Amino acid sequence: MPLNLHAAAPQRPESPPFSLKVEVDLVILNVAVLDEKGANVTSLQKGDFVVYEDDVEQQVSDFLPVEAPFNLVLALDTSISTRSSLSLIKQAASGFTEQLRPSDQIAVTQIDARLREVQHFTSNRKQLRKAIDRIATSVAGGSKIYDGIAEAATLLQKVQKGRKAIILLSDGMENSSRTKFDDLRRLLGQSEVVFYPVTILNKGSQKDLLEDFIKKADKKKPDAAPYVENAKFSVSVLEEVYQIQTERLQTLTDETGGKIFLVGDLADLSEEYAKVAQELRNTFSLAYYSRNKTRDAAMRKIRVEVKNPKYRVRSRTGYFVPAEH
Repeated sequence: MPLNLHAAAPQRPESPPFSLKVEVDLVILNVAVLDEKGANVTSLQKGDFVVYEDDVEQQVSDFLPVEAPFNLVLALDTSISTRSSLSLIKQAASGFTEQLRPSDQIAVTQIDARLREVQHFTSNRKQLRKAIDRIATSVAGGSKIYDGIAEAATLLQKVQKGRKAIILLSDGMENSSRTKFDDLRRLLGQSEVVFYPVTILNKGSQKDLLEDFIKKADKKKPDAAPYVENAKFSVSVLEEVYQIQTERLQTLTDETGGKIFLVGDLADLSEEYAKVAQELRNTFSLAYYSRNKTRDAAMRKIRVEVKNPKYRVRSRTGYFVPAEH
């Protein structure tokens, strides 16, 4: 995380290739650079970047080229609404792991009414396929999306070296997390994680399911009445809820320097995952020690520029500084 609270591991005489030190007060940024045509620029060097924090230029201390590996959590929404599409989800998830670099370390988690780590970090693709194949959809309601993102960030906090990313596959429908949105923003704001949500646009099918339930519910049974009323209310606010949830995921994406991918047809899911893999394969990483040493429980704004004015940059827009205890 930008302000990593874990002590740095002792330096060994020989560091592995592409090693990124993680120390207290080191701000780490993952950066994508695009040319005028929207294609990734991958040949830049440390001196091509300029970083500002609250409009004050910072000195870049570390630089990793796009070839450097990632540690990432692949978080899969397996709530009851995904039951009919689970085979496509698993196929796309397995295909995604194959498109990453051989040295990338991947963990897989499951999100529904509970949170489960299906596979801890590994680069063994066979092991990852087996773990994904074991996944089943929940038989209970509930989708703890915010809790799932927070848990993924916590898993990555324990990784001392390397770049970090969360890839979330969900329909964006949060409905049972204990983690509040503002708390999640703050958590990611203290993290160097870049967030890539792949969002399935299935509000139409959700509406159909609710309306079918209302239609078929036995209204003569007293126990059914509250559920029918709840279903009617859900239909009335469905559009608004989906809009809010999508906007919130977009906010988390923008603030961490990631990119949101919207999937209208599950048949396109593998293609969208391929785009995420391409993003990860074309990301630089920069790091600097902030000139501002205060601990004021504030968000600091970050701006990354490249010296070629024709290029566009996407990176974290800020980070949160915890108060000093």
